[in-house]
Amino acid sequence: MSETTIGLIAVGVVFSLNVVLLSALVVLKAVHRTRVERHERRHTKYLAVLSRRLATEDHTDQITPAVAEDDAFLDAVIDLRNIVSGSEIETLNGIVDGVGLARRQEERLRQRFPLGRRLRAAVSLAEMGDASNARALIDHLDDREPEIRIQCARGLGRMRYTAAIDPILERLAIEEPWVRSRLADTLVGFGTRATWPLLSYIRVNIDHDDNEGVIEAIRILGMIGDQEAGAPLAWLLPQVGDVEARLATIDALGSVGSPLAIRPLVQAFHSEDWRLRAKSAAALARIGDPSVNETLSSGLRDVNWWVRRNSAAGLAVLPGGRDHLYRALVASDRFGRDAAAEALADCGALAEARDRADQGAPTDQDRVLLDYVAGAEAVPA
Repeated sequence: MSETTIGLIAVGVVFSLNVVLLSALVVLKAVHRTRVERHERRHTKYLAVLSRRLATEDHTDQITPAVAEDDAFLDAVIDLRNIVSGSEIETLNGIVDGVGLARRQEERLRQRFPLGRRLRAAVSLAEMGDASNARALIDHLDDREPEIRIQCARGLGRMRYTAAIDPILERLAIEEPWVRSRLADTLVGFGTRATWPLLSYIRVNIDHDDNEGVIEAIRILGMIGDQEAGAPLAWLLPQVGDVEARLATIDALGSVGSPLAIRPLVQAFHSEDWRLRAKSAAALARIGDPSVNETLSSGLRDVNWWVRRNSAAGLAVLPGGRDHLYRALVASDRFGRDAAAEALADCGALAEARDRADQGAPTDQDRVLLDYVAGAEAVPA
């Protein structure tokens, strides 16, 4: 057999395989499309039936336990659960209990395989947000699959099942960073109910295990924004030795907005670490107390650009702060002048000054700002 014949046979085999694989792909896509279309039709039908059941007691629609095996029914329940409220939630939960939908998802979650179905069950229980499923979700906070642990915690947060707060907190110090962060985020769902458990966790674990769990707990307190956390965080700031934990505490104090935070934040503003100074400047600005204007004004002369920038941005929004920025424009510190001009441009003061100048009525501060900007633009790059 010649080499040419062998080559032609090889080409024919490869071509035949490509045809077979392409045909299989077309068939699989057609089957998938058909399944999706059937799923959507059943989903639409279930939505209509459930909506009628929620709308009136004089319904004739029957829902049998067999629907607990249909993912289209599960999707319909979740869709409605996210839009109904009040007594409608109770009615929907009654339907779910009646057909054993939640129990079926719990069974799937307890299975070892397949992972996709177990994850789907965890997400579904989280979305349904019924406290009767809380025990099953707590039991799987230590599941071998990270995403299942996260979804179980998310569901517990959605239902605000406070007994789950401590089990979630216990996971923070032992999880990988990306899992720890997402688990911590689920605590936001508990709202202010999580404030004191978080504070207790921080006090017990501060300066242990590299503060990994503590830093996340502090971050979540800032996201929750409960002013009750202001005083404990203000007390904590000067006690913490770890820089990352101090940065997280400063950021949280800026979000909580407690007046008690001003003194420790001003102390942090005078730290030797520029990161603490920059973060404190931003936090003081968010609290919004004009008594810190002088402190932030001194930040315009800081050796670090981020400190100057954050100080200037804070003065731009605080009552009376812009006066400090205008004075900085004629000061001897070039870097402070640049920071002040940038902040005045960002907050809209420059545009307002140009508008008044165009109308022939600029103020003295407008002239100072416009002259500085004109001089800066005239300097060759």
